[in-house]
Amino acid sequence: MTFIVAIQLKDSIVVAIDNKHLLLKDKKIDEYQEYEDSKLYAWHSGIITGTGEHYVIDKAIRLFINNAESDLEKLPACLNISRQIREMEVGQHEQIQLSKLLYSSYSENRAKLFAVELNEESGKYQTIEFKENDLIIWLFNQNIQSISEDLKTLYANPRPRSSFTQVKDWIDYYISAIAEIYARQSQIDSWMSSSFDIFFQTKDQYFYKHIPNNQPLYLK
Repeated sequence: MTFIVAIQLKDSIVVAIDNKHLLLKDKKIDEYQEYEDSKLYAWHSGIITGTGEHYVIDKAIRLFINNAESDLEKLPACLNISRQIREMEVGQHEQIQLSKLLYSSYSENRAKLFAVELNEESGKYQTIEFKENDLIIWLFNQNIQSISEDLKTLYANPRPRSSFTQVKDWIDYYISAIAEIYARQSQIDSWMSSSFDIFFQTKDQYFYKHIPNNQPLYLK
């Protein structure tokens, strides 16, 4: 039930993700265990996260880092294996089947965002590279009426790291805009938190912050 806002900029990336976990209880397909914690995982070229059932995401990432030697060509297979293991444990469920990954990496020129998700036509997991100025929104509750104008504003004003003199100004620009989005959407979607973690990455730097986002001043 994760809510992710991610932006592929010309020279950098921004990824925000809420903190609420919903874990299917063993053998109880319609009951969940709820708690709050970070959903960002570090790997040597950036971060990995995902949406869907937490067990599937967690197992896939641990397989990738611990067993597949962080080989990106094996990441789709890790997600597929994790999904199959979970389905053997609790059976098929929409949250398991829809689980997908988002990860960042960097080159000599910039940081990049990629997704690993199921291709419905082939039935296989594939890697997708996002394009410059793509705004990625992954969410469970499709009612985004309350944040539609905020998303339009964010999409219309992509600001890469190079457009700011100071790193702090770049970070503050996105935290301010994204905090408003999380505060509003959490009023609609009870399965996400208003608090979130946010990650910034360029070709040679990265920055991480946890935003409690529990102040009513974010809501107009």
